[in-house]
Amino acid sequence: MSSASNSASHLSLKNDSLYRLFIRYTMPTIAAMLVTGIYVAIDGMFVGHFIGEKGLAGIMLGYPIGSVLYAQGALVGMGASALVSIKLGEGNEQQAKQIVGNALSLCLVVSLITCSLGMMFGDDILVWLGAEGEILQMASDYLFWYFALGTFPIISMAFSSLLRNDGQPNRVTLIMIFGGVLNVFLDWIFIVVLPWELTGAAIATMLSQLATATLCISHFFSDKTQLRITWQTLKLKWHEVAQICRLGFSSLLMYLYLSVVLTLHNKAFLWVGQPIHVAAYGIVSYTEAFFYLIFEGIALGIQPITSYNTGAKRHDRVIKTRNIAFTVTLALALVGVAVLYSVPETVVYMFAGDNPTLLPEAVNGMQLYFWGLPAEGLLLVGATYFQSINRAKEASMLSGGKLILITVFIFTLAKLLGVNGVWVALPLCSTALVLWMAYALNKDAQKAA
Repeated sequence: MSSASNSASHLSLKNDSLYRLFIRYTMPTIAAMLVTGIYVAIDGMFVGHFIGEKGLAGIMLGYPIGSVLYAQGALVGMGASALVSIKLGEGNEQQAKQIVGNALSLCLVVSLITCSLGMMFGDDILVWLGAEGEILQMASDYLFWYFALGTFPIISMAFSSLLRNDGQPNRVTLIMIFGGVLNVFLDWIFIVVLPWELTGAAIATMLSQLATATLCISHFFSDKTQLRITWQTLKLKWHEVAQICRLGFSSLLMYLYLSVVLTLHNKAFLWVGQPIHVAAYGIVSYTEAFFYLIFEGIALGIQPITSYNTGAKRHDRVIKTRNIAFTVTLALALVGVAVLYSVPETVVYMFAGDNPTLLPEAVNGMQLYFWGLPAEGLLLVGATYFQSINRAKEASMLSGGKLILITVFIFTLAKLLGVNGVWVALPLCSTALVLWMAYALNKDAQKAA
């Protein structure tokens, strides 16, 4: 994108119809996330059909630990994206360029530390969770390759956000579609043709992340952007790094929350239940991920609009954009709940085939779990909204509060109600936090009035 066209894009963020901007930025992002959701689901289908319930249990134990990589990418990408939009809204292009270059350097530093620690302590965490025997070995193989190639998802996560922020939402969508198709093809190669089991699943995912990272980051080394990375911008400036980390911290917490909530569910299910419950939770989680990524698409889609208008002091446009996002999120979540409660057996069959042992456990879990889907969507959009308007404290309270509350809810309810208590912990926790968020937003509205 030329500098002139980029300026026109930023002008439209300030003056164009918010409904038109919402469609322009969120629809490609939702489409990209839908594609991601589809290939995440297909990952689960390959594992469930070709490896079996032990494979589902193994990947459910390993993935939450490996997903810390996505949390690191979200920290850098969302923090840098919000700052870049705010600086461009203020007319400070030079500082915006510096933030993009520092984002890449920060990705490399973070990946070196995270991947080294993951390879050193991954097996210890699996043992702490209660994994043993064949399931432990499968999960260990999966984690080794996740962390060995872990630089790729961190850069992919960070620079897909920055590329979208640079007025290229359609391009990001095409890159994500390509990555999704590639991942499905590589799953077939490494799981079916070459029966590498969970090792193959991890390698397929990481190679797909390599492809998307390369395609996203190449834009910032070209002359098609005013935010081109140079040697000068790669030099870390601690003020920029601190700003990125401060504003991206809530995204780190959101993704760590995903990692922690999966890990805590696994630990609790193995405490009060059996490995079959972990496999059932795997089906529920893959299904939830499909919807969660749609909500994430809405949240990421509105971020350039709300951040830029925050910098431009157009607070009326910020509020209206937020309300549009909440309305669409709630509507989509309610449709999702209706579908999932209508055909739960079909969803289970998609992932596990005809498995009479797994079916009743997974259906029971879906019925106890998915009534909280609307609250999950509203929380994700709300936390990202606060982050995008430089309200890091509120964003972190939502994300960090979730981390604390879910721990209390899961183990308290597991002790009181057993397996069913584990299933209902998350929707109860999310509902409580949505009520707090509504209170905080209402206080803001009263101050503005």
